[in-house]
Amino acid sequence: MKKAGLLAVVAVAVAGIFYWSQTQPLPGTAPQQSSPAPVFHRDDRGPSAAAARYATEIGAARDKQDSQNPLASYVPRPGIEGRNELDRIFAQSVLLTTRSALAAHALLKAGISNDEKIALARILGRLYSPDNLTGYNSDLLLDLRTLIGDDNKDVARSAALSFSRLGYLPGSDALLKTAFDSRVLSADDYYGELAHMAPLAPAGVQDELVSMIRSSANPYAADILAGSINNDPSILRSYSERSIANIGEFLRNSEPRFASATGDFGLTDAVRYANWLRASAKVDSLSHGTDLDTAIVAQLTLPGTDPRKITAYLLMPEASSILSSALLGSPAGGLVSASNQYAAQYPGNMILQSAAQEIGQRIGRSRGKP
Repeated sequence: MKKAGLLAVVAVAVAGIFYWSQTQPLPGTAPQQSSPAPVFHRDDRGPSAAAARYATEIGAARDKQDSQNPLASYVPRPGIEGRNELDRIFAQSVLLTTRSALAAHALLKAGISNDEKIALARILGRLYSPDNLTGYNSDLLLDLRTLIGDDNKDVARSAALSFSRLGYLPGSDALLKTAFDSRVLSADDYYGELAHMAPLAPAGVQDELVSMIRSSANPYAADILAGSINNDPSILRSYSERSIANIGEFLRNSEPRFASATGDFGLTDAVRYANWLRASAKVDSLSHGTDLDTAIVAQLTLPGTDPRKITAYLLMPEASSILSSALLGSPAGGLVSASNQYAAQYPGNMILQSAAQEIGQRIGRSRGKP
């Protein structure tokens, strides 16, 4: 593995914990195929004629594609074979058309197997859209609610998670609570979904959801919040002041832990810690108006700080601005020295040696060295 990519693969893998609690595909959020935005050129018939012509062409192409709709042509296949085929249709992008919605509803009414229902729940979530492209949003929600009440817990869980990922809808939080109380959803499922839902909820509901998350002390929900804060620079503006205060308290009490053996530097632990540290610093910076890098350096230079924490953050791409100021005698330079000293204590640990080399190379690149 190239030194520059030491944590890249792990970061991608760990990023999955920020968006889903199991290995099943994320319902309702996979990108749909889309056509490029049209560029209308003035012609003898004017821009309105060009727009109409474009709409006609797109409509014809869409109708042709829908005539080969794989969901509409799906024939029920009991068990895992049917689930795999429906998952394949899901992964290849379900067409958001009336025909797709009617086909999904017909399959549900046909009495398909539990394995197929698990996959169909994800497809129903995909078909729902804010602008109701299929024309059947209400029916799609009813079908998902039907599956949430299924006797099979795996079916009910798939449907509950699919429903949750539609964004906040009136009653979504109550539905999740019922699924949690009936043990359809695990604690990680439930509080993780609340963390996804909170920034989309209206202020009063949002404050209640964040308060529940804080009280839960659920580590997975902390990972979700930290990931969302780091991945979307604007997301903190979606929260009320009260919610931001609760998130700050929750993160402060949810610091990821490293293994007890100081020579054990797990990459997954490193990524989780670095994400937590940056998210916590962002919340504190917003609350107190402090500089983000300054807050992070201050946290890492506290007496007795575990050097694994320093190494973990310096390896992150977001640490580039700190490394660029890591001059001898500076606070950032002290962090680099502490990381190098830690790696020197364990010469046989190839991960630490690679980490030290990568940090050194990034410092060199920040100063224009090859």
